[in-house]
Order: sequence, then C-alpha cells, then structure tokens
Amino acid sequence: MSTASKTMTVISRLAIIIAVVSALALIATLVFYFQQIAIPPLVMAFAVWGLPVAFVLAAVVVISNIAKRRNT
Repeated sequence: MSTASKTMTVISRLAIIIAVVSALALIATLVFYFQQIAIPPLVMAFAVWGLPVAFVLAAVVVISNIAKRRNT
C-alpha cells in the first residue's frame, strides 16, 4: 500500500469519525435545547462545524480517487 493510499485511508476514516461526532453533537444540542439547559460551546462547535468539515474531507478523498483512476 502506497503512502498516498494510507493518507487517503486516514482522511476517510477521520471524515467518518467527525461526521458521527457531529451528528451526536446535533442530537445533544436538540436534547439540551428542549430541556432548557445551556448548550456547552464545544458541543455547539461540533454541531455547527463538524458536518461541513467531514463533507470537505470526503470530497478530498473522492477527488483524489478520481485523479488516481485517471492517471492509471
């Protein structure tokens, strides 16, 4: 397995982890909101920025795979 392949594997796994944590943060935000509890800033940050970051990382992996297939 090449270094680029390992890097893309790490990036794709990181994107999945960030997306899952972000989804959990969104659920926690809704629970805190409906229970009228102050939402911790870290939870709110993951809820707001997690999914866009995961989407960008996933796009990088997809574009990298497309470029790799075109070069072979």
